[in-house]
Amino acid sequence: MEVLDVILNILSSGLPCALLALGIFLTYRLLDFADLTAEGSFLIGAATSAVLIFNGVNPWIATLASIIAGACCGLITGCLNRYLKIPKLLSGIITMTASASIAMIIMGAQSGNLNIFASQVSFTNITYQGDKQTIYSLLFPWQNIDGEWLVVNPWGDVIKVAVMFGVVLLAMGIIYFFFGTEYGMAIRATGMNEKMAKSQGINVDIATIVCVSIANALIGLAGSLYVQDTKTVSTASATGYLVVGLASILIGEAIFGKRSFKNWLISVALGSVVYYVIITLATRFGFPTELKSLLYALLITFALCLPLIKEGFKKLFKLRKRGA
Repeated sequence: MEVLDVILNILSSGLPCALLALGIFLTYRLLDFADLTAEGSFLIGAATSAVLIFNGVNPWIATLASIIAGACCGLITGCLNRYLKIPKLLSGIITMTASASIAMIIMGAQSGNLNIFASQVSFTNITYQGDKQTIYSLLFPWQNIDGEWLVVNPWGDVIKVAVMFGVVLLAMGIIYFFFGTEYGMAIRATGMNEKMAKSQGINVDIATIVCVSIANALIGLAGSLYVQDTKTVSTASATGYLVVGLASILIGEAIFGKRSFKNWLISVALGSVVYYVIITLATRFGFPTELKSLLYALLITFALCLPLIKEGFKKLFKLRKRGA
C-alpha cells in the first residue's frame, strides 16, 4: 500500500500541474508569448475557489469561477501588451505583481471584517461539514459520528486522482478540438508568423488576447484543483509554479517528443508527472528540502540539455556501429 500511496501522491501533485504546464505551453510554444502571469493566475484561481467553498458555494461553481478569474488575468496581460504596447515580459510581470494584492483582497473579504491584509485562508476541515465540500468529496459518502465527519469510502484518494485525471483529460480534449478549428489555427498562425497572419486578414491583437486568456484560464483551473486538494491557500502558494510549468514542458518534450499537436499536448501533461516523480524520488532518498530550489534549477538545466545528450548518444551509437 505504501507504493500505491506514493503513486497517488505523485498524481495528485502532477495532474493539477499538467493544467499549469498546458497553460504555459499555449503562450510559450504556440503563441511565442513569454507570459509571466502564470503564478498570478494560479494564485487568483486558488484564492477564488477557496473563498467560495469556504462560504458554502457549490465546488463546481467555485471551480468555474476560478477558470473565469484566471482568464481575466490573461485578458489583462493581453490588453496591456496589445493595446498599451507594453512588452510581453513586462505585461506578465505587472499582472503577476498586482494579483498578489488582489488575492489578499479576495481572501480578506471572506472573514467578515474586510481585512485586506489577511494573507491566508485555511479550510482544512470545511470539507467535512455538510455542504462545504470539494469536487472530490462530492463523490464519496460521509458519515457523522459524535459530531465528526468521517470518510466512509476507503478509496477516497483514488477517486480524487480519478476526478483530477478526468478534468485534465477534458481540458486536453477541449484544447485539441479548439486549436484544430479555423480560429484556433489562426491563433497558431499568429504565433508562427505574426506578419503573415496579419496579411491573411487575422486580427492578431484579438487572437493574442484570446490565447493568453485561455492559457491563464487553464492555470486558474490548476489553482482550483490544487487548493481543493491541499485545502489551504496563502499568498505564497503559487511561488515557484512558473518554474514547475516550464520544467514540465521541457522534460515532456525531451522525453516524449512533439511529433504532432496531439502528441505535444500529451508530452507536456506527462512531463508534469515525470517532474513530480523525480522530485518525490529525490525527497525519499534524502535530498534536503531546503535545497529544492537548486534541484528545480538542475532539472530545468538537464531538460534543456537532454536533446544534446540524446544526440550525443546517437552519434556514439553510430560510431560504435561503424567500428563493429
